Amino acid sequence: MFLLPVPPRVLARPTAALVAVLLLFTGLAVAGSPAQARQQERTPAAFASGAKFGVATLNLKKGMRVAGMRHDIAQVLDGDASVIGFQERLFSRPALRAALPKSWTLLMPKGPTGTDDNPIAFDKKVWEVEKTWAPLLTGTTWRRYSGRIAHDQYGVAAVLRHRKTGHTIRAVSFHLPNHLHNRRSGGPNYANRRGVEAMWRMASRIRSIKEDTPDAHQFVAMCDCNVTANRDTGDHLVKGRITKPLRLETNYSADKHRRGSGIDYVMGERDSDFRIHSFHSYRHLVTDHPGVVATFERVR
Repeated sequence: MFLLPVPPRVLARPTAALVAVLLLFTGLAVAGSPAQARQQERTPAAFASGAKFGVATLNLKKGMRVAGMRHDIAQVLDGDASVIGFQERLFSRPALRAALPKSWTLLMPKGPTGTDDNPIAFDKKVWEVEKTWAPLLTGTTWRRYSGRIAHDQYGVAAVLRHRKTGHTIRAVSFHLPNHLHNRRSGGPNYANRRGVEAMWRMASRIRSIKEDTPDAHQFVAMCDCNVTANRDTGDHLVKGRITKPLRLETNYSADKHRRGSGIDYVMGERDSDFRIHSFHSYRHLVTDHPGVVATFERVR
């Protein structure tokens, strides 16, 4: 930054405009962005006490750099998210870590190709990690347009305990195959039969992870599900294979008034001390997906 010379009398009596400009640059230098500055300044009592917490899902656009990821992450942080499930992490590990605030940590297991595609990040001031792993969801998927077998599909799972309340969640971030949904019929796109069958295997594994969750833990899932929410009318896709049998509440049904809306979901187990109270969708992002933040509130 280059500063122009300022006359002595202006320095002696700074104008309100000059003070505002100096404060603006100071705030940006400290916080990194206006959204992050607001997040640092705003600590609602309900979030500080643990009576509420926020969970976000954010699909990253291929090839995003640090500045773009930092911008998008700041938007969902402005919605008080303390856990983020990412999908399509296709850039470097250091870049994604550099895009997170200093108090956050990134759970990105190392292993075969695909174990680190759907990492989970969380605020260490809010949550303590008890366990993390990368469950294999399906061994084969199918790329419809290339006709090739894709690499194995993994999710990332984490058991997180809230430092204030002790409330524990089992969070899972995953990405379903694309071209799954026939929007005219509301059911599977059988032109991509291999992809649909891969989705069925993945949904079965997600159900197993949920069924293996202890009663004291709340199951939470974040995904790019590649199924349009308000047009999934059958029992063979996300509604019938995941949310309905597991009794999960989600933004899946929050956008009924919008045609063709929603393939990115936050899902939460209903039978818990905390229920999803509201959703907010952030659409002015660098990535080509909206960021969705769900606010969980204590109900008992």
